Amino acid sequence: MPEIRLATFNCENLMMRCDFARSGLPNARDRLTEVDDALVAEQVDAVFDVLSEDDRTLTAQALAATGAEVCALQEVENLVTLTAFDNRYIAPWAGQPFGERVLHEGNDTRGIDVGLLSRLPVIFQRSHARATYGRLDIAPPPGASVNDYAFRRDCLEVDIQKDGRALTLFVCHFKSMHGGRERTAPTREAEACAVRRIIGQRFDRPADEEWVILGDFNDYWEVDGQSVSPHGLGPLLEDDFAVDLASRAIPDPFERWTHHYNGDGTYGALDHMFLSPRLAALNPAPDVKIIRSGAPYIADRYQGFRFPGVGWKTPKASDHCPMAATLRFEGRDVSL
Repeated sequence: MPEIRLATFNCENLMMRCDFARSGLPNARDRLTEVDDALVAEQVDAVFDVLSEDDRTLTAQALAATGAEVCALQEVENLVTLTAFDNRYIAPWAGQPFGERVLHEGNDTRGIDVGLLSRLPVIFQRSHARATYGRLDIAPPPGASVNDYAFRRDCLEVDIQKDGRALTLFVCHFKSMHGGRERTAPTREAEACAVRRIIGQRFDRPADEEWVILGDFNDYWEVDGQSVSPHGLGPLLEDDFAVDLASRAIPDPFERWTHHYNGDGTYGALDHMFLSPRLAALNPAPDVKIIRSGAPYIADRYQGFRFPGVGWKTPKASDHCPMAATLRFEGRDVSL
């Protein structure tokens, strides 16, 4: 039975700037900000500079420390940025770049997208950024229309191949809590309904298939083991639709946090991996780790090792911590 090492990581504004005059390309500004082809991304990488060299070095160290074969990323500007990050920052710390890179332009007004880095073949990919509430036949949240996009960023669907077997991933980054957690929860709940509907459309019997929903969901249902409500992730957990990996694998609720909010000192589990019931049954005691070595010192609940160069608030790897897990899967036979 194959094993796969997965990670999810919100890189926090992994963005770049371009020397448009030096690019030598006509209409460079338009072309380079809308690149969706991996070969073109390699070609124009040289005229981009990643913002915040210190932060990006720490981001790469944190990601390399996961040991992941496949990593879902959030807050990545475009494919050029992802390519440069992989080649220039990941490669020195991990020994080689991931090589496989997936990113489709989503709906975020700041231009931050979800993406994927993989050392394994990506045999299928599909963006759901243009799916509307109406097309998915789900009720829009208050203030939204059936014609509005269901995802604030995207739900990126990919199939990963290992040892002739395929595992399906759904990479998400839900609506932020900006404007108030309770006030924005209905939007995240609608996004959760949309993911559930997409999985239902992909698989006739979702509970009997193997898939993972992972990413930054910008919500939690507990703070240090104490239940809090309302939250916007109910549709993913109700009726045993999916199993939250961290709740199963990390028994100490004080150790499940992936994000520290400086404003009020809250430690929350915003980053999740949700397994299908079948995949959860194959992994009753999975190895799950949250890598906090790149967290700023202001997140002082963590007293372990930090990478050289981490500061009180900055530099840092991100305001999130990557989560990694090793999972066994049977998957679908794609060897023929």
